[in-house]
Amino acid sequence: MEINVYPKKSNQIPAYLLAILVHSNQVGVGVLGFQRFVAKEAGHDAWISLIIAGIAAHLIMWIITRTLSLYPSSDLYGINCDVFGTWIGNVLNLLYMTYFTLIALAIMRTYIEVIQTWMFPKVSTWSIALVILGLAVYTIMGGIRIITGYTFISLVLTAWVVLDMYFPLQYARWSYLYPVLEAKLPQILNGSIAMSFTMVGFEISYILYPFLREKKRAGASAQFGLFYTNFIYLCVMIVTLTFFSKKQLMQAVWPTLNLQQMVYMPFLERFEYIIIPLWLLIILPNIMLYTWSVSRGFKRMFNWSAKKTTLLVLVTIFIACQFFLTRTHINAMVDFASRVGLYAVFAYPPFLYVMASLKAMWRKKKRGGHEHESST
Repeated sequence: MEINVYPKKSNQIPAYLLAILVHSNQVGVGVLGFQRFVAKEAGHDAWISLIIAGIAAHLIMWIITRTLSLYPSSDLYGINCDVFGTWIGNVLNLLYMTYFTLIALAIMRTYIEVIQTWMFPKVSTWSIALVILGLAVYTIMGGIRIITGYTFISLVLTAWVVLDMYFPLQYARWSYLYPVLEAKLPQILNGSIAMSFTMVGFEISYILYPFLREKKRAGASAQFGLFYTNFIYLCVMIVTLTFFSKKQLMQAVWPTLNLQQMVYMPFLERFEYIIIPLWLLIILPNIMLYTWSVSRGFKRMFNWSAKKTTLLVLVTIFIACQFFLTRTHINAMVDFASRVGLYAVFAYPPFLYVMASLKAMWRKKKRGGHEHESST
């Protein structure tokens, strides 16, 4: 495998679009119900847990961009092979590709559960999965530029989430936020850890980096997209905490959808019936980017056809969806994906940065030694 890869200019995208890609890949089904998991650990101090998780994500994003800047135009797959060698590097690459597939599966299966719970309880899992994956494959085949163009739609739709908070905010009880810092530090940190499944997605920068034109702007662009996501999460969390009591929140499986029921329009009785179908346009970038990343890995390691590997990944996700039919099974799968994401996104990047920096120092020292020998 070549460490650095240089895509054609026709396949490259401006660096500022990385902000949209990072944001679109972060916002998915997690925003529909993350409040309950965080509040279960930190109570009404859950908003503090969210801020801590956001700061941690910004720090990891900085580490990711620093790691990528050590190479002219490489990605996670190339860096792993350069730092750890071909065999260990490819094993790590396969593990990351499995993680990408797992997250895409968790996102899609959770969204299917939302549809079955709120709208069509008798519709089969396989039929909804077939429709979603059919829409995804059409865009993925077009390449990263087509996927990037599609993400503009999700950017607009996620802005609605903040605007819709106006309706439940009219009934907010700000006293629910007091007393501040009632939860102990371990509880607040556990709340931050509970945000891991909702917060992941910015690690896609590892794969997108070679396709950026102005690579020096990649860090600032990714940080802006991450900040916008954290801002939306914080707004949703604060409105949720001021609308529900803790007891009510613990009983709400999808708090964000419950808040949407407060949206009143004279011509529409159930606004969530509009939001849930539109949410498909928000989760599709998640599925498309993760699937594209896996197919990209197969192409980098084995030079396999992108179209064939894309179909292989989507068929794998489709088959896996059929094994998670109950709420218990889905929760177990999402919890497992959350734990894996915690290590893959928040633990591995610092380790990789240290190892890549040591490799760069060793390479520089070796080059300096050769220059000294040649001069003598």
